[in-house]
Amino acid sequence: MSPAPQADALVTAIDGAEARSAAVGRAVSDGAENLDGVARSLGAGAHLGLAGLVTDGGWFGQSGSRARGHIADAAADARMLVGACLFLSDVLRVEGAHLARAVINWDDDDKVHPGSGDHTEVIAADQALFERLREAADALAGAIDPDTRPCIDLSGTTDDDPRAIAELWHSLGPADRERLARDNPELGSVAGLPSATRDAINRTRLSRLLDALDGGVTGGGRAGLGRGAAADLAEAGPGLVALADYLDADPSRHLLSLHADGRAVVASGNPDSADRVVTLVPGTGSSLADVDRTGDRAASMCEAAESTEPAATESSEPVDAGTEACVSVAWQGYDAPDSIIEAGRSLGLARAHAEDLRTFTVGVDAVEAMDGDDAPHTVVGYSYGSATLGAAASDPRGLAADRMIHVGSPGAAVDSIAEQWVNEGSSHESATSRRASDDEVVGIASRWDAVPWWSIVGVLGERPGTDDFRGLSVDVTEPGAGPSSVRDSHSTYFDRGTVALSELGKLIADTD
Repeated sequence: MSPAPQADALVTAIDGAEARSAAVGRAVSDGAENLDGVARSLGAGAHLGLAGLVTDGGWFGQSGSRARGHIADAAADARMLVGACLFLSDVLRVEGAHLARAVINWDDDDKVHPGSGDHTEVIAADQALFERLREAADALAGAIDPDTRPCIDLSGTTDDDPRAIAELWHSLGPADRERLARDNPELGSVAGLPSATRDAINRTRLSRLLDALDGGVTGGGRAGLGRGAAADLAEAGPGLVALADYLDADPSRHLLSLHADGRAVVASGNPDSADRVVTLVPGTGSSLADVDRTGDRAASMCEAAESTEPAATESSEPVDAGTEACVSVAWQGYDAPDSIIEAGRSLGLARAHAEDLRTFTVGVDAVEAMDGDDAPHTVVGYSYGSATLGAAASDPRGLAADRMIHVGSPGAAVDSIAEQWVNEGSSHESATSRRASDDEVVGIASRWDAVPWWSIVGVLGERPGTDDFRGLSVDVTEPGAGPSSVRDSHSTYFDRGTVALSELGKLIADTD
């Protein structure tokens, strides 16, 4: 019997189950953190899990001890469920996709010669999926205690290569993952972990940072933090609060990186299961406090890209239940200059976190490509963010991007496209880097934008799209624009209905 009637249904079922597993895991993670918060509030001197942070007051006596014990047990059970759900999501995305692809290939063979389809690949993929699902079942049954598992040095084992980290993490069972997450509170910012896992870990850390703020870290002593750490956290406070509000406004958003100094990376959805990803590196004056503005600008590019593509109803391909057409990323992973004067005199801030941007892109590509379907990733550097993008791509190990777009660039940190590198490959062993081609690096600017004129002085490097730098050049001057446009042309590139956003959409859609 031909597998045709079942092939598309299998793909849809696997994608839907993956999405639901991830959603449940992230939701239960919030519940587990809430339980931990209750336990902390009941305990005198209860450990908060952040640099030795403790709380005051508590519920004493036998009743208090029993209540804290019950809550701690409930929190531990919840975290076990979180780990199993996120593990299941990861397995369905990778091994499930391999099984679906094997069935589709069998279907294709059967259509050409009915009854001749080879079952070998299907059987192997089915067995691989079964073995990984049994790991999840064992974890839920309590068959493996994380405390009995050997310690794993994720950094030492992988040499901090995001592709190696992705492969090692995927090979681990739920218990090993749980122990790593428990022992390494900053694990959520490690490039190479699945996005749903990073989000769950980072939301827990954000909740504890906010608890620390509420507990009076500005005084230093009460929270158990050193004066320097307390001051840094207090300074980052407004941004962390804005980040929490931004995440609460849309539960589908994923927190992919979080640092106590006020840096974070937020995606509009799960980039691991997207058809395409667009990352925006914002410019001068940007900070976590206005992450909503950066997020909206990134989302506008996804909208523009989708508007240039054929409608889903015109496509003969099945629509996957757990797949998002385009996921946008607000990359506030660096300390942007506060003023134009500060931005124009140094590449220091661009270079300080260029490696963070480079590894972020490689990590996203490594995780997303493990299911065998490599989605295009466009990275956009806006204003001073162009210098950060150029600095990241100047590392010979390369940026994992299908296209790098520099918008209103004052300079890209280097003088030529010959200094821009692309990282590519489907695995740690097959990964290679090469110099970027002319059509992979794009400069977008309005003739009336004064910021790109700064590249003439050479402090921030040359800007892409010029004769000296090379790469594509796209003029997005609005019809009818004149000298009066100098005042606002730099701030309108991502405004809906503009020539600039339309051209961005075309460039992003052209990366297939």
